Amino acid sequence: MTFSRLPCLYLLAVLFLTACDSATAPDSAGGGLADAEGAKLETAGPDGDTPATQDGIPLGQLPRKALPKHYALELTILPDEERFSGRARIEIELTESLDRIWLHGNRLEVSGVTLTDADGAVMTGRYRQLDKTGVAQVTLPRAASAGAATLEIIYDAPFDQSLEGLYRVEEDGNAYAFTQFEATSARLAFPGFDDPFFKVPFDVSLIVDAQHSAFGNTPSRRETPLANGRKQIDFETSKPLPTYLVAFAVGPFDVVEWQPVPANRVRDTAIPLRGIAVKGKGEQLAYALEHTAEIIWALEDYFRIPYPYRKLDIVAVPDFSAGAMENAGLITYREKLLLLDDKASVERKRAYQAVHAHELAHQWFGNLVTPVWWDDIWLNEAFATWMSFTALDRLEPDAAFDQDLLHRSQKAMQTDGLTSARQIRQPILSNHDIASAFDGITYSKGGGVLSMFENFMSAEQFRQGIRHYLQKFAFGTASADDFIEAISEEATQVEPQRVANAFRSFLEQPGLPHVEVTVDCSEERAVMTLSQSRYLPLGSRGNADQSWQVPVCLAYGIDGARHDECRLLEAPELEMPLPQLGCPSFVMANVQGAGYYRWSVREQAWPALLATEGFTAAEMMSISDNMAAALRAGTMDIGTYLQLIPALIDSPVQKVAVAPIAQLEFMTDYLVKPGDKRALEELFVELYGARLEKVGLQGDSDSETVRLRQELVAFLALDGRAAPLRKKLAADAAAYIGFGTDNRLHEQAIDSNLLDTALIVAVEDRGSAFARALMQRFLDSRDAAFRDRALTALGHATDADTVRELRGWMLSDRLRDNEVLRLLDTQLDNPDLRESSWQWLKANIDAVTGRLPTWRQGRIAAAGDVFCNESRKQEVGRFFAPRIEGLEGGPRRLANTLEQIELCEAMVRRHQSGLREYLK
Repeated sequence: MTFSRLPCLYLLAVLFLTACDSATAPDSAGGGLADAEGAKLETAGPDGDTPATQDGIPLGQLPRKALPKHYALELTILPDEERFSGRARIEIELTESLDRIWLHGNRLEVSGVTLTDADGAVMTGRYRQLDKTGVAQVTLPRAASAGAATLEIIYDAPFDQSLEGLYRVEEDGNAYAFTQFEATSARLAFPGFDDPFFKVPFDVSLIVDAQHSAFGNTPSRRETPLANGRKQIDFETSKPLPTYLVAFAVGPFDVVEWQPVPANRVRDTAIPLRGIAVKGKGEQLAYALEHTAEIIWALEDYFRIPYPYRKLDIVAVPDFSAGAMENAGLITYREKLLLLDDKASVERKRAYQAVHAHELAHQWFGNLVTPVWWDDIWLNEAFATWMSFTALDRLEPDAAFDQDLLHRSQKAMQTDGLTSARQIRQPILSNHDIASAFDGITYSKGGGVLSMFENFMSAEQFRQGIRHYLQKFAFGTASADDFIEAISEEATQVEPQRVANAFRSFLEQPGLPHVEVTVDCSEERAVMTLSQSRYLPLGSRGNADQSWQVPVCLAYGIDGARHDECRLLEAPELEMPLPQLGCPSFVMANVQGAGYYRWSVREQAWPALLATEGFTAAEMMSISDNMAAALRAGTMDIGTYLQLIPALIDSPVQKVAVAPIAQLEFMTDYLVKPGDKRALEELFVELYGARLEKVGLQGDSDSETVRLRQELVAFLALDGRAAPLRKKLAADAAAYIGFGTDNRLHEQAIDSNLLDTALIVAVEDRGSAFARALMQRFLDSRDAAFRDRALTALGHATDADTVRELRGWMLSDRLRDNEVLRLLDTQLDNPDLRESSWQWLKANIDAVTGRLPTWRQGRIAAAGDVFCNESRKQEVGRFFAPRIEGLEGGPRRLANTLEQIELCEAMVRRHQSGLREYLK
């Protein structure tokens, strides 16, 4: 959970992983699920270095003894049916004579296996799935000769029921099939070597209904009519791909043929561009298609490498668990990210831009060059995060996308302050580790670390290193060592080995540095001392004795002038005699906010910082974030913090002005005593009311003013409980849904940027009648963005009958699978519903997790992080203990949750009395 009252748009998906669910696979071609339950990672695998069960089943990387060279897949996909069928013909290289081959396949009903070896011998094999994660084995009647061989497997399988593998979606009476394969779900759709190391070309043929369209990673080269009202579509051979980037989409789609992306100075040929949506929604793709070319151009201009694939299709998927998926040439998105127009809110447009740029950046980072193994998934996700905002900032330098990247990095620091946090480059020992790797540490900490080293080396040197890396490993695989070497070779200001060592210090250990700055002015020239340790918040049981090689840049003032100094802090402490005469009037320890570290000065030095003019927006963001970090570490009193934040609230920088809101909302949720709550609400209005008056509730404004207005309205209405504002918002929301009039939506009735807050207020203030009307609009709507807004608002309903019915929706088809956690999160975040929501979840945990893809099920352990005391921590731990191993990614998520509860309780012990004194 976040401190924010309004759940964010899914700016970046917490992406894709999977093992299989707990259901056993059928016994196929003489085999079945053999002892999947209770398998332990206790022995080395077949190669001696990959995790394996006691039976030698490789649960990590497959043995490098059977190497795929090419796939020919033929699948029959009829979305109106319950199952699909396929034939996989895989050309492999046997490095030695083998009588058994390890591969992947999950819940496949295999009816035939043949292998033709290098000597031309044809033999019938036996296929068995040996582990619930989809590790399988083909056994042969005798050893096949080393060399080139062809493995052919005929099978059928069910469409998946929880948005992974090859799955069905029904929309308005029509059925569609989509894929989601990252990280380990391709094995649900076809047998193969579902490991990113194996990157080879694919030939795909799809047999589909004659009235349906079908799409893959490449353009179709032939369409052939078949009997029984079907047709076969053969696609061009792909560039080398790992299995997780293969994709298909089948159904009665609307297809929008857009103008190709024109050639430019980097690329000689145009890129065919299409938008794909379910029937009736194609016209809503125009905005997304119109703004695609400019993002591709920005990326190509940075990389100086052409877009790597022969076409680009963008697909709006009605039910999709991730935010988006970067399949080569066939990128899939949640509908609300693609189906929008010029009337959409500023935040929704920015969400489209950020996610679209992220997925397009993946066509280079992740697709053109793929990690050897999942421990280097940061090479995909951190780079796509960093590159998306870098590209958008180059496109729209006044739109503050660089601030969004910094903000994400600062948010990651909160998770990174946990002793249970993972490191960026985390060893992968099981599917739990794969699932855990797709988190804010990988995406946002990774992006922040890249920004730091770009600033440290210089933007151009860093860019040259990236180009060198992409060119060297194009259409292949690479590791972190390969990347670090490519980047370090471009460094000129610092020795390459020092750059490499510094980079590794941030990749290969958890946590983040805390740089404390002290100044000694006893001599003519002041001496600044930098001391580093691990940042730990109040209540942490961690050890602060940890160090990094930190690129530190400081700004300080002497005689009215600003001076900047940069050092690579490689020891626990560094003394810096200043070259100027005099004592600094201020010290700001993170120039441009570029360093991924916490920093602090003595408490009495903060007012001087806030009084100093001339800091950049990023530097002011760093100051505000580190004030909050000092509060959470207990080195700043809450009264001092509240006295200082008016200087932040008055900032012209939107991100700075709203930065204190997260801490203020924590006060509302956990610190304030019931009898003081009204006084706290009045304080909120006192702090932010004048700022909203200045901004106003309407008017044509630049995007940053619109975003500021949206945040101020949400905070003052939902936390400040400002009565006149709530009255207006509730009336506007009623007009928007036609409440009490024509029961139709009226988009012109309210600013779309304020609609989310207005609907929440109306649900809270207009009672069950309004909630029931909104529930009906939700059920009648196919618009994903409206459904998301409505569902968030309905999570604030407290009428017992309404709450009971909404909870029933989470177990029925009235909610799409991807909507279940939206409602549950909102109800758990609501203090009035928290206890009953927790009890409901405990009673229905299996039904709820059954609606989630396996890679997302472990996220349910975060439900407990709304609590803030030891007894609740124990209860959460006891509840999840017997089931957490069965929830992919669950163990680390639970450890994070239990630690967050401890830290929350420590914050209450430290600051609750101080808040009460301040309010008096």
